[in-house]
Amino acid sequence: MKNIFKKAFAFVIFLATLFFLSACGGKKAELVICVGPNPDTIDPALNSAVDGATVIIHAFSGLVGYQLVDGKLELVPDCVKKLPEPVTLTGGKVKYVFTMKDGLKWSDGSALTAADFEYAWKRAVDPATGADYEYMFDVIDGYEENNLNVKASADGKQLTVVLKNFVPYFFELCAFPTYMPVKKSVIEANPDAWATKPKTYIGNGPYKMTYWKHNSKMIFEKNENYHNAEQVKIKSIEFALSDDDNAILTNYINGKYKFIDTVPNQEIARLKKDYPSEFVVTGQLGTYYICFNIADDVIYGDIVTDEVKKANVRKALSLLIDRNHIVEQIGQAGQIPANSYVPSGLTEPDGAEFVSKSGVNRDGQGYYSVKKTDYQQNCATAVQLLKDAGYTWNETSKKFTNFPSFNYITNPSTGHEAIATYIKEVFAGYGITMNISTQEWNTFLNTRKNGDYTIARNGWLGDYNDPITFLDMWISTSGNNDCQFGKGSHTSVAIYGANKDKTWAQTYDAIIGQVKTSTNPETRFNLMHQAEDLLMETGAICPVYFYTDLYMINPKLKGFFASPLGYKFFMYCELAT
Repeated sequence: MKNIFKKAFAFVIFLATLFFLSACGGKKAELVICVGPNPDTIDPALNSAVDGATVIIHAFSGLVGYQLVDGKLELVPDCVKKLPEPVTLTGGKVKYVFTMKDGLKWSDGSALTAADFEYAWKRAVDPATGADYEYMFDVIDGYEENNLNVKASADGKQLTVVLKNFVPYFFELCAFPTYMPVKKSVIEANPDAWATKPKTYIGNGPYKMTYWKHNSKMIFEKNENYHNAEQVKIKSIEFALSDDDNAILTNYINGKYKFIDTVPNQEIARLKKDYPSEFVVTGQLGTYYICFNIADDVIYGDIVTDEVKKANVRKALSLLIDRNHIVEQIGQAGQIPANSYVPSGLTEPDGAEFVSKSGVNRDGQGYYSVKKTDYQQNCATAVQLLKDAGYTWNETSKKFTNFPSFNYITNPSTGHEAIATYIKEVFAGYGITMNISTQEWNTFLNTRKNGDYTIARNGWLGDYNDPITFLDMWISTSGNNDCQFGKGSHTSVAIYGANKDKTWAQTYDAIIGQVKTSTNPETRFNLMHQAEDLLMETGAICPVYFYTDLYMINPKLKGFFASPLGYKFFMYCELAT
């Protein structure tokens, strides 16, 4: 009887296993990786996060893509036969004619044409779509009229694009997720949910989604209809979805995950020592910073009403932060203390780094000192700025007695939370009470975007190799403008410009507009420095450090490459036996 029971029980387990595997879209994925939690969205037009972008580039393919060529990351033709030469038109406009590769298909086997790119781009700039990155198309003629000068030929074999003027980074834009095609019929049939279900998530990239259990995992299988399918070796990838650093590391060490994009902060020193060939720290084009909601008055209470003094309050709080302590004791991965917003790694026309000319004096010293020897002076300056703003200072306790308490929001991560705790302790030493609120990733992104916060952790990785990718995100109409510059109650506030009598749109937006239409490199870069000057003058951006990229990779995973922009590429990987 026991033997019969055991066999019957085993059969039940077998059936349950078959059911589970069927529900997961087939057998277990060949490669399991973790690059972040459940993404806020994987709609190419709506995504604005690096983790979501990494998923998207495995499901979609643009006009232009990235490949590793002789050990160097290069822009290469993707859905097109070659990268076209620009043609200058009357009035300085520039035309590109992209010729599509033959036989392009969607993952469902239907034909893909140039018209799909035209639709995707025009959808992204349609106000009804609400794309954070719609401003990325402002280099294209007709953008202001919401009528992009983009046209597919009648046979769908060519896409003609007319730019307002020559744009040095245009091919990089064409490789960006927001510029990737989407299938019109699928979206029109499922406008709000097409990018949330495997059945309707139709792409044209190396993989197709077959399973998605939200907050657990996504499974992607090789897309046999991908135009470069013969180069895709790994048949299936599981994107494990988690923001639990400790659990992620455990799964890497036990061999389940072959790649992870985060580790517990307290484990960094040990991992460097115990896994020297697997623990990777490399360069990355980005800045970790704290942002202030410029339209929120919590930290000022009834004490500070003058907008200039409010900016000084924000600057003062920034000066109290010891960036060297953060990178050495918390970051521990070669991060560089930041004294400007635009990071290192971007080059001026004369070959110098952009940061070498940052700061109002154009001397590369930035907007405040990050020298260890200057930290005490920074603190003294901060105290004086807060006194001048009207807060009461007790000379005996050396603390402020009436600074309103406020909330600082962050998303789950041992590193983010350690930084928040450090800042809280520093502020407490001056009588300033900061409460920490940790929000789940998707909630956190939308809280910032909607301006429902006072101060928040933030970070930005460049979308392409030009300083404007760090600056145009702050125009008043940008969906990535988390500081709310020129938005809501701050739309008509006139405190900018030479006479402090212009709005954000009249000053900052105008400068960015000039950058986008200038074809003189020296003029462009000078204008971008002016934009950063204005941005930093608000005090609403508090740079902490310039990023490095930290991850762990199993030695058996071959062919992986990453971009300084934060993307991780697994489509041409192989798993060695």
